[in-house]
Amino acid sequence: MNSKPQAAPAAAKAGSCVDTDSETSSLEAAYADAIQAIADDGDPPLDIHDICSHRRACGFTDDLALTECEAQAINTRLYGLSAISALLIGADDDGAFKLSKWLQGGLHSALYALTEDAQGVLQRANEKAAEGEKGGAG
Repeated sequence: MNSKPQAAPAAAKAGSCVDTDSETSSLEAAYADAIQAIADDGDPPLDIHDICSHRRACGFTDDLALTECEAQAINTRLYGLSAISALLIGADDDGAFKLSKWLQGGLHSALYALTEDAQGVLQRANEKAAEGEKGGAG
């Protein structure tokens, strides 16, 4: 009689392991399917290591603390960049509408100015962070 009660918990444990393994494998399969769907959509998965390496290569080595005004300035410029990009994409050769070369040139200049301005805000914040590091170390 002792062997049957001991066998039941062992079978229950084995049964729960099978369920867990199948649940884990189905979650892994769903995760793999999601990654494949993203890859099939044309957008590569986000590579945090690559972003950090690129940030350091650009000289952003300190944590930045942006003021509300700086964050709003960057956000506003990014909205502008997005809107102008949408216009330029819409006016592409296969696009829904056409823009004159003069207007396209103006939009390209605006993209450049907004990008430089947002980069300037980040650069000033980076310089303040570097000064803070030097002041804290000294």
